[in-house]
Amino acid sequence: MLIHLRNLFTFKLAGVLLFAAIVSGCAQTTQFKHGSLNTGPIAGTKKVVVMPLDVELALLTASGLTEPKAEWTEKAIGYMTESLKKSVKTDNPLGFYKSAATDPKSSLIQLEKLHQATGYSILNYDMMMPLPSKKTGKHIRTLGPTAADLARETGADYGLFIFVRDTYTSGGRAALMFLAAAGGISVQGGTQVGFASLVDLKSGDIVWFNRMVSGTGDLRNQADADRTMTSLIKGFPLVTR
Repeated sequence: MLIHLRNLFTFKLAGVLLFAAIVSGCAQTTQFKHGSLNTGPIAGTKKVVVMPLDVELALLTASGLTEPKAEWTEKAIGYMTESLKKSVKTDNPLGFYKSAATDPKSSLIQLEKLHQATGYSILNYDMMMPLPSKKTGKHIRTLGPTAADLARETGADYGLFIFVRDTYTSGGRAALMFLAAAGGISVQGGTQVGFASLVDLKSGDIVWFNRMVSGTGDLRNQADADRTMTSLIKGFPLVTR
């Protein structure tokens, strides 16, 4: 059985975010924007390239580890891609990027990994535990000069990155939750957490970021995928119609 220990951090972070959402009135999204976006939507025609959706669905085991499910993930990516096409109503050209790179060390694949790491940093230090010297939206988070490679390859002005991790409670985990509840102990079940970023490909700066967390929803069906995508792109600055 394949268990990804690296997903344990995502699961724990999702639990913290979900708790924060509950105590703050069940708000599922939080976003920030800076730079040219502080005054409103970006004006003019801008080309946007959508990076391959970084989505993974997994089974949450009784031990609290996650077991990735490739078939679930493939279906979810298909549903979410269709949702994105329906949800983004914009006059700006929207293209879906397919990388020809296969080397895991290639700059564009590393760019996707960097987005994941930067997104975690935003969640931890900008939205959950802001550093005393920093205020959310007042400093710049960036993917660096590598983003310019994507701009040159695609001719796009902006890149849209989407990251989602969704866990589903196994039978063993559900039994543990039931027994724990009987003893007055709370045990977390499956959780959905994700974030979307709009990146200025000339500078690499993240100019808009939205995080979503939910204790419900099933990305293995189109209706729930639509709801999740609507939450992820809420406030997207290039929606013009």
